[in-house]
Amino acid sequence: MDDEGSSQGKPQSKSPKESQRLSIQHCIQLLVHACQCRSTNCWLLSCQKMKRVVQHTKGCKRKTSGGCPVCKQLIALCCYHAKHCQENKCSIPFCFNIKQKLCQQLTLHRLQKAQFMHQQMAG
Repeated sequence: MDDEGSSQGKPQSKSPKESQRLSIQHCIQLLVHACQCRSTNCWLLSCQKMKRVVQHTKGCKRKTSGGCPVCKQLIALCCYHAKHCQENKCSIPFCFNIKQKLCQQLTLHRLQKAQFMHQQMAG
């Protein structure tokens, strides 16, 4: 990917981790757009592709066994999204369920930490 800044001879200063983070953010933006877009002929080329991926995941029989790489990628993207999503009625697939699971994990972690602290103080 070539942008105007790099064509002026400036060296790229982004680390691979930062590039990956930016790529994930870009994909999340595309996912959000595609899930909210109601146009059948959207001007964004990636919108139609993302809509097809979402549609595939809704009907895929292999996703529950973890055997579908397309579903794995979309679900991972949805997880990244859900970690920061504040919407109650989010249109992103799996977002609500992922947020519930994250909340349960956080509650369990806090409970385990409290039990550990209690044991340390008692012992």
